[in-house]
Amino acid sequence: MSSHLRTIALKDLLLTTGEASKRSQQLAYNNNDVSIVSHREGTPMGELTPHEEILYLRRQLAKLNRRVLNIEINNEQRLQREKIVYCLGLAYFVLKAVFWLNRN
Repeated sequence: MSSHLRTIALKDLLLTTGEASKRSQQLAYNNNDVSIVSHREGTPMGELTPHEEILYLRRQLAKLNRRVLNIEINNEQRLQREKIVYCLGLAYFVLKAVFWLNRN
């Protein structure tokens, strides 16, 4: 019964994307194809207990938190590099202007 529901859900997905005619010829609706789709999307297929769902969501949240933290660290490093480059560029042009004024 669960396999039948997966097949229906996969067919509905194909119909909503508008590619049912192309993909229905390529995919045989069995458990192997559903597991390939679930592996690609990273979501578990099938019935999960509430405890398993909570664990799965916690893992996903931890992954997202790591990604956001990594992005924030990279952003801070980029901002620090930009500050240094802008200060060096400004100092260069100030020195050039001072030397140009002293030349005359």
